[in-house]
Amino acid sequence: MIFPFSSPMMIPIIASFGVFLWLIIHSIVAGVQGIVKHRNELELKQTLAQQGMSASEIERVSQARSFPEGGSDS
Repeated sequence: MIFPFSSPMMIPIIASFGVFLWLIIHSIVAGVQGIVKHRNELELKQTLAQQGMSASEIERVSQARSFPEGGSDS
């Protein structure tokens, strides 16, 4: 019985397909993360404005980071 994936050329084809699939999924996840981050920053700024903070205070709070951008604290 001959299997459809028994050809030696199928290995690089499947590997290439896997890499492209991973790149597509990675791009989608990165885009969603960016949208969520932007939405969270807007919600924070709106909350601070509703609490009566000045524009300079809101700017100072939004610029503060507890860890470097793109990294984590570990």
